[in-house]
Amino acid sequence: MIRRIVMGAAIAAVVGGATPAMAQKEIRLGFMSPLSGPLTFLGKEQVMGMELALERLGYKLGGIPVKVFKQDGRMSAATANQAVTKLVEQDKIDILTGLILSNQTIAITKPLTDKGKFVISGVSGPKPLAGAKCNPNFFAISWQNEGPSEALGKFMTDRGVKSVFAMSQNYVAGRDHVAGVWYYYKGQRKGEVYVPRRHTDYSGEIARIRAANPEGVFMFLPGRGGIAFLKQMQGAGLLKNIKIYGGSWAADEHSFKAVGDAAIGAELSNPWWAQLDNPTNKEFVAAFRKKHGRNPVFYAAFMYDVINLLDAAIKEAGGIADKDKFRAALRKANFKSVRGSFKFNKNHFPIQDFYIGKVVKKDGQLTHEVIGKAFSDLGDRYAKDCKMAK
Repeated sequence: MIRRIVMGAAIAAVVGGATPAMAQKEIRLGFMSPLSGPLTFLGKEQVMGMELALERLGYKLGGIPVKVFKQDGRMSAATANQAVTKLVEQDKIDILTGLILSNQTIAITKPLTDKGKFVISGVSGPKPLAGAKCNPNFFAISWQNEGPSEALGKFMTDRGVKSVFAMSQNYVAGRDHVAGVWYYYKGQRKGEVYVPRRHTDYSGEIARIRAANPEGVFMFLPGRGGIAFLKQMQGAGLLKNIKIYGGSWAADEHSFKAVGDAAIGAELSNPWWAQLDNPTNKEFVAAFRKKHGRNPVFYAAFMYDVINLLDAAIKEAGGIADKDKFRAALRKANFKSVRGSFKFNKNHFPIQDFYIGKVVKKDGQLTHEVIGKAFSDLGDRYAKDCKMAK
């Protein structure tokens, strides 16, 4: 009897002392982003960054094997909901990442987190989720949407740019970016125009820009629209006297070949550039170049950070079974970012530096050159409306 009691106590001690990491046999990671249609190349860039990080970690997060399930969110909130439903009901995911479009992120976050899932946005950072509708299980590793444009607004003011005209695609993130640039820009606003996402004929808008005669044009026209706009501005002869400003997506490795010399001289903002001088970024860029033959774009860089954030948090929490412990570990952001300085604000959006890069031509190739820093440790202004305890 004594022997049975001792053995029973020993078994109970082992079971009771088993860590979540021992109990957790697999992390089921969902990825949802546009993988077809006009933004396919952006979703695929995210996949490249995610897979590069997972390969480095041996497809384990915090030492636990990870299985990735991908779904094409396409472009609308409805298609995102369909994709996420499959990921939850069919694939039984624990965590969702990816996410480029703010309308989709807004639509899927509450239903997912109400089910106890965690959402780690790789790019989109809509302001409702940064402010009054902040969510304990939602983290944005990129920015609040207005951040890059706020950096540009400050940069243009500091540089003494006297007048700016704003051009944007007409959807949530586009309007956020224009609001961001105006928040810090103190010069003259020469006008703003919003166009459909698939808009590529800018003759009417360029006529308005010519009449307004601004010193600079701020553009938020990701994809084919931005390429068309820059080439048409060049064709109209306006780039001789008007400087182009935007986020790094205005001219990068995805568009350099198509846009050509029309991109030269554009000044762009981002918290990450391939040229940033820190050990983690150097390792990431070298590995990406070796695998894909070019510099990465920030979509890949941010997903590389997502995976390393998850690895550090899962390791610290001993798995994800204890959600409070896992959430607390995520908040610490105890990982080495490709950006260098990085931490989360109380709303789970980043506090980070923003740099300005300029498009230049070196050895016959277009590339970026980091020319300055617009902000150190910028946190978004909506965090004050977030009532969630830090």
